[in-house]
Amino acid sequence: MAIFLSLLTAALFGTSDFFGGMAGKRIRILQVLVCAHIIGGVGIFLISLLIADQFRWEDLAWGAVAGSCGFVGLGLLYRGLARGPMGVVGALTAITSAAVPALWGTVVDGDELTVLAWVGVVVALTAIGLVSWSSDPGGAAVSPQTIFESLIAGAGFGFMFIVLDQTDAASAPWPIVGARLLTAAILLATFLIRRQEIWPRERSTLGLLVGVGLADTISNAIFLYSIQHGSLTVVAVLSSLYPVATVILARTVLHERLTRLQLGGFVLAMGATAMIAVG
Repeated sequence: MAIFLSLLTAALFGTSDFFGGMAGKRIRILQVLVCAHIIGGVGIFLISLLIADQFRWEDLAWGAVAGSCGFVGLGLLYRGLARGPMGVVGALTAITSAAVPALWGTVVDGDELTVLAWVGVVVALTAIGLVSWSSDPGGAAVSPQTIFESLIAGAGFGFMFIVLDQTDAASAPWPIVGARLLTAAILLATFLIRRQEIWPRERSTLGLLVGVGLADTISNAIFLYSIQHGSLTVVAVLSSLYPVATVILARTVLHERLTRLQLGGFVLAMGATAMIAVG
């Protein structure tokens, strides 16, 4: 069950990134974020009222902390992608977002995996890097600052996973409500202070934002249920395979060509999933 939920989390994460990229070509990235977080926050609040077994202020607070970690990661990721090279930024961020909680799960939580499962984890990390890597036509140089910020971005996402693992299973998905309350409030306040337009006027763009908000928020909620059924190490690594979904959608919808590295990453991702499942 944990493996299936983790892969579903990755699929939704990747779908959210794809929709976000599409929306980002039409409006500003900050506008994408504020609209998506408001939509996702309202949606997950209503879902929590219906399905959560209990409400705990502690878990709402943990969710807010997780949201702040993810917000830092997202800000640095978009900053890095804008400055480039995108292939290096995407690969470093994705690998780090998987490696940090995997290391935490092993050292702190004492996750015990079989040798085959550990091989699967290493293969999965390699697959994440290959699938995330994209060619850089401009040949932009990689600065130490870009590398550092990419690693911090990945660590932000990784610590978001770790913090969410501290919440009570019975309160899910209330922690995600806490995360969205914090990030949406910060973004909304920024737009109100600057007196900038929040909602786009085109319906097609609004539709993309609905997709971003729901896919991203639901993926976080499913991640909560994933760690209830499996170890943090396995769940975090498999959930970080989200670039696979993004690239598949780009190939299917936008007809983008896949590189040999990306195709190799797909094969490794499938092999890694099988090894972790068997192990």
